[in-house]
Amino acid sequence: MLITDIKPQVKDKNRVSVYIDGKFAFGITEVDRLYYKLEKGKELTEEKYDEILNENIYAKAKNKAARFLGYRMRSTKELRDKLSEDFSEEVTERVIELFTKYGYINDTEFAIAYAKDCINIKKWGRVRIKRELRLKGIKDEHINKALDMLEDNEDTEKTIKGLLERRIRSTPIDLKEKQKHFNFLMRRGFDSDTVKKVLEEYCKDNR
Repeated sequence: MLITDIKPQVKDKNRVSVYIDGKFAFGITEVDRLYYKLEKGKELTEEKYDEILNENIYAKAKNKAARFLGYRMRSTKELRDKLSEDFSEEVTERVIELFTKYGYINDTEFAIAYAKDCINIKKWGRVRIKRELRLKGIKDEHINKALDMLEDNEDTEKTIKGLLERRIRSTPIDLKEKQKHFNFLMRRGFDSDTVKKVLEEYCKDNR
């Protein structure tokens, strides 16, 4: 195993990235680099690599993951992206496997918590919530479980009506205004059939 390069890290000048055989292997502090006598062009034995990986790198990766998860619930993708800033794919996946095993990462629970906030605070519909969760790397199986647990058609209609009451200042509204409100609700992520139903009922009741 040949150390082909050692580069200072951009975000942390006290750390360096070590490349083995042309590929990023791990990040390590400059102090630890000196301790392990890592130099560009130097051969690294399997034993020494395993020692660094297990006693130094893996421990630091676990600590970083614990701090990252301590602020709020995270998705698997968020943790993977965070760890990959400093650690190799091998170390990253090893930490993710450990934290998943002990329940510190659970994408279904993450999806449920995220969906609750979107419904109660942001007043988003199912379509937008699903799209945003996909962008966060959550698989459909977890998204669907979350939305099936939370979905209530009556509550959705009530939310849409509340949004309309805040937007509509005078009645009745003309066709152009109705289209504007329809587009607004679609952007919020509500399905078209429910939007049409509630919008028609609202306009009828407020003639």
